[in-house]
Amino acid sequence: MQKILVSLFIGIGYALQSLKKPAAWAVIALLVVLLGWRNHNAEGAKVVNQLPPIEFKPLAAASPATSANDATGGVTASPADVEIAAAIAAGITDPEKLPVMSSRDLEVAVGRFHKDNLRLPNDADELIEKKYLVGVPPAPPGKRYLLDLSPIQMRLVSR
Repeated sequence: MQKILVSLFIGIGYALQSLKKPAAWAVIALLVVLLGWRNHNAEGAKVVNQLPPIEFKPLAAASPATSANDATGGVTASPADVEIAAAIAAGITDPEKLPVMSSRDLEVAVGRFHKDNLRLPNDADELIEKKYLVGVPPAPPGKRYLLDLSPIQMRLVSR
């Protein structure tokens, strides 16, 4: 038992002496970075595979439906109507500048993309190609989807 302890202390002594050399620290730093990068990539793959993609639900400027449960007999607006009304109240009247998708769903898709790729998407097509948004209909002829990140909204614009 004593021989084992002596051998262990001698080994630790040599290891501590080698830490005085910059090359030893460089090797240790490289190993730490490589192990951290490997674990980071594995976590990113887990996130993409565990979470379902966001379903595209287009906003529609439909007339608000009257709720049967509303005791006051008033009219309740859907979230789509609220978002479009807020955009119009902000002075946006150009149809190309009105949002086409719920900002909350789009924020979740952009957030997932950012978490998995450590950057923001370049455009709406990148979210669609990498399956963060599914069920997005093709843009009408002569139009394309534009992803505006401030505030987060997706619009149809002319090419």
